[in-house]
Amino acid sequence: MAQLPQAVVDSLAATVYEACLKAPSDQLFSIAELQNMVPGKPNIEAIQRVLNELLRTRSLSALTQGNQTVFKAAPKDYADKVKNMSGDEEILYGYIQEAAREGIWTKTLKAKTNMHTTTMNKALKGLEGKRFVKAIKSVKYPARKIYMLYELTPSIDVTGGPWFTDAELDNEFINELLTAITKFITSKSFPRILRGSTTVASFPPGYTGYPSQNEIYRWVKSSNLTEVDLAEADIRNLLDVLVYDGKIERVVGGTAYRAVRRPDSINGFTESPCGRCPVFSLCREGGPVSASNCVYFEDWLNF
Repeated sequence: MAQLPQAVVDSLAATVYEACLKAPSDQLFSIAELQNMVPGKPNIEAIQRVLNELLRTRSLSALTQGNQTVFKAAPKDYADKVKNMSGDEEILYGYIQEAAREGIWTKTLKAKTNMHTTTMNKALKGLEGKRFVKAIKSVKYPARKIYMLYELTPSIDVTGGPWFTDAELDNEFINELLTAITKFITSKSFPRILRGSTTVASFPPGYTGYPSQNEIYRWVKSSNLTEVDLAEADIRNLLDVLVYDGKIERVVGGTAYRAVRRPDSINGFTESPCGRCPVFSLCREGGPVSASNCVYFEDWLNF
């Protein structure tokens, strides 16, 4: 029987590969199952050539399950990539792919592949040039050269999260956010409402309108302060810094925040309930109102 032309083998291999891709990504195929996917009635030699072509192009990978050889289809993008790789590049790519978003150190790559340094560096340069992999900086290990797949985003453990730029703590960015958040909380902390001829400088005890963590987070997201995608946990970290710095404090049972005035801007008398008490002139020990039984003063102390 005449040998099948390579073009026919390629066409049959593509048909089998497409059929494999329609199955679940983790499905394993036996030789018999692959044979049934080949159109027509090919002989054993033709089936072998089709299978070899699929293995050569890395469309299928061979695995051992018990005492049987089975096959697994590679994702289409992976099969397309490895067609343009050298053998060394493919080996390195496989280990880099396994490292996922954590990336892999070049020293670890060398130990796993046992490649000569010059050979490995040439292959890595080739993968970078094809935009299959990229070198990244690690906050934990700034002196190490780490590689990961080009399309992946490094994990927070590697980058340090939104507060780092090129593995360096971005103090200017952090300070700008801290200042903006402080101003926002301050704007919600101290009313300036005229009551007759008196200016009310603080909210009454029990006031619950101070901004919560989620409200502050939503304000940051909607105010376009930054293009960095911040999570609510990131905002919580900034709020903790402001609390530790004494610029804000937790109120309403720790669920909200209000600004802390600087000592030179605080009038202790008007900040306390006594300064705003409508029956202040009647307040005295033994009188109808006194500090010892004032419910407003007790609420203020407990707030």
